[in-house]
Amino acid sequence: MKKILIPTDFSSCAVNALNFAIQTAKLCPVEINLLHVVDRTDSLYIERVDVAQEKHAVILEEIQNKLDLIKASIAETESVEIRTFLREGDVDETILELSEEKGIDMIMMGTFGINGLKDRIWGSKTAGLTGKTTVPVMIIPYEYDWKVPHKILLATSFFEDDPSVLQPIVDLATGFKSTLYAVIFTDKDLADVSVLMEQGMNMLDYEKKLKKYFNSESVITCHLSGDKFEDTMQEYIKTNDIDILAMITYQRSLWDRVFKPSATRRMSYHTEVPLLIIPAAKKDLE
Repeated sequence: MKKILIPTDFSSCAVNALNFAIQTAKLCPVEINLLHVVDRTDSLYIERVDVAQEKHAVILEEIQNKLDLIKASIAETESVEIRTFLREGDVDETILELSEEKGIDMIMMGTFGINGLKDRIWGSKTAGLTGKTTVPVMIIPYEYDWKVPHKILLATSFFEDDPSVLQPIVDLATGFKSTLYAVIFTDKDLADVSVLMEQGMNMLDYEKKLKKYFNSESVITCHLSGDKFEDTMQEYIKTNDIDILAMITYQRSLWDRVFKPSATRRMSYHTEVPLLIIPAAKKDLE
């Protein structure tokens, strides 16, 4: 992991994500790319431009000054590399375009999470981006306070062993010197007893695979079942003092996307710890 992209709307939510990136850069040297997108569809933007079209350049200059001040203030206290970008257009499309253009390895964004503000624009855009990007997205909850992540949890319903999918977790675990926890979740309402038993029996082999791939004995696995994924994960996270939750997204049918919101999107609104969302290789799975 060499380059992190931080989209910002200058809110405290976005600032918290930037702080996480800065602290990460101290432990895992990376280049931070700070991006603000002037959303041409935003009502405030349209109102300002309509009232005084000739002041458009002034609006952009004000925003660029904000970015420059942030960069300067970070340079005064932190030894991290940071670049700033100001673009106009659709927020999601611009983030994806810059990610490809600059060879970004990970996107970090803030979210308002469970504090009742999940419908705020930035939180909604954060959740919406997770199903579109081809690089991992790290979601930082608004009320999260930075601490060195000593425990990273991979939560999935599959025995994921694709090296390209696991690599972002390897990078973080190596940089933070973290212990990896891996949980296989089974929905009790959708699985019969034989499935539960089979997945439980496969856990030992999966643990051996992960230890070999991570080249570490610091891997702890567990098979969990429950009625609701979010509640089961939240309980496990609190019980085991997990610092980062990692999940994998899979391609899904249009029907499923409309009538069955993904577990990763639901979790992005509920998590109290940073959530790393990793796009998997193309599969028609949940």
